[in-house]
This record gives sequence, C-alpha cells and structure tokens, in this order.
Amino acid sequence: MAHRHAPDLRLSRRRLLGGSAAVTFAAAVGVFAAWAARSENASRVLLDDVFAGQSLNWNHWNPYICDNNSKGRPWLMQPIVAVPSSAIGEMNGFNASYALPSAIRVDHGLTLRAHRGTKAAGYSWTGSVICSRPTSNNFGSGTVHTAGFTFADARVDVRAKMPDLTGGQWPAIWFLPAWKNDGAEIDLFEGGFLDKAINPNRLMALNLISNGNQQQFLDCHTDLSADYHTYSIEYRQGTSVKYFFDGLNVYTYTRNVPVGPYFIIMSNSIASVHTANWHTQVSNSTPAINLMQVSHVRVRAL
Repeated sequence: MAHRHAPDLRLSRRRLLGGSAAVTFAAAVGVFAAWAARSENASRVLLDDVFAGQSLNWNHWNPYICDNNSKGRPWLMQPIVAVPSSAIGEMNGFNASYALPSAIRVDHGLTLRAHRGTKAAGYSWTGSVICSRPTSNNFGSGTVHTAGFTFADARVDVRAKMPDLTGGQWPAIWFLPAWKNDGAEIDLFEGGFLDKAINPNRLMALNLISNGNQQQFLDCHTDLSADYHTYSIEYRQGTSVKYFFDGLNVYTYTRNVPVGPYFIIMSNSIASVHTANWHTQVSNSTPAINLMQVSHVRVRAL
C-alpha cells in the first residue's frame, strides 16, 4: 500500500498597491470587504454538535446505520435483538460486532462502546454506530424519526479519542453518498490496520473508494488512544477530497472525486478472524470494554 504524501503547506499572500493613500485605503476597504464576504461564507457552520445533554440529537443522528439501498432501514437488522439495531457487515464476516443503541452514551460528549458478548447470531461482540442519514421509516413504537444531515462542498471536523488499537478494535469515521444507490465511500479514519513500519496506535487509514485511488496509511507519530485529536476532510464535489490531522493537510485525492451530498457515520466495532492478514486481532489482553469518545462534530461550508 502507498504511504502518505508530503503535506500541502502552500501560503498565498496579497499586497495592496495604489497611487495615493486615499486610493490605497479605498482599495484596501474593497479588498477587505470581499475577503470578509468570502470568509463569512467559508466559515458558515452547517452542523455543530458537542453532544450535550443525555441523548443523541434526533434532528441529526440515527443510533444505527442505514442507506438508500436499505431504504433507510438499519443494515442487517436481526429480529431477536433490540429494534432498531444494525450490523456494519454480514454475520461471520469481517466485523465480529453487532451494533446496539444501548452501546451509545451521550454525556458531555459522545461515547461509542464495543464490549464482549451479543445476542446476535454470527457475532461475538456488541459494537455501536451512529449515522446522519435522513429517514422517516417506522420501526415500531418508540422509534424516533430523524431529519438527518447531509453535506457537500464542506469541511467536516471530528474531534475524537480512539480506543487502544492493538487488540482488534476497529473505530471509524466515514461517509456514504446520500440518496444514491452507488457512489464512492469516503473513509476519514479507520483504526487497527496493520503496517510493519507503523505502530497500530499511531496509524490512521484513509481512503476514497473510487477507480484509480488506493487506501493510504498515515503515521501520526502520536498515540491516538492517549488523547483527543481532530480528524477532518474538505470535500469539494468533482474536484478534491483533502484529509487533515490536527489541522495539517496530510493527503489529497483528486482522481474520480464524486459529485453529490454525503452523510456522516461514526462507528466502533471489532475485527473478526477473517481480517487477520490486515487488521489487529482480539486476544486475551483485549479489554472487555473499548471506548471511542467524540467531543464534537462540526461541519462548515467551503
């Protein structure tokens, strides 16, 4: 697999020129006004959730994962477990965990938990996932319909602290096309992948899953389970997907960049034995409870 490219540290500067102080001042005012207008638009906040209170904001989030193919219904929902609930992958597949809303906690921040044991057939762990896809399906009494949230031509910042990544833990921040049956998946962060040169607790795997692009491994040179860090993308339709770690541009895709809105997914799961060649594995030292903690999600227009 290819590794990270050099960060993009370009800096543009402008200098005002004029024939007199008055002209120069007038020009400066005009340029400042244009800059301020652009800055106001660029910093326009579309979503800002610090996960206050004791529950998810139902205007934004589902406590399960769904998409257009599933017509808004939770993925791979099993009738013997809580409804609604979902799995990220097929039973006995790459994921060993089945996601339950009970593994989600909101209390001055978001906690996505993965813990041993489950009632779902074909899985051995319970995980957690939330997504911002809009849905109005009725899954039974007590179900809260969500207006959801999608974005395009925007920057997404997620400040999160990852679980230990050496024992099969698979936290992720990713995006799927909204209201489309197909399209490129965007992976901002996946944890626990294997690279001989990088400690799993420092490794950030990112991807734009479209023709001609490859998954990239970034060595963050810090233990991602020790503290909070900000993971970001800037998605410009048909042009580029830029990735940032703590504000630094670490990679950019420009080939086969999709067009259309996306919704946000955050998940904490466990890798199964079928991932042994490319992901860390559960062992006796894997904690029975693994936490992915998120302090905020912010989306701003570009």
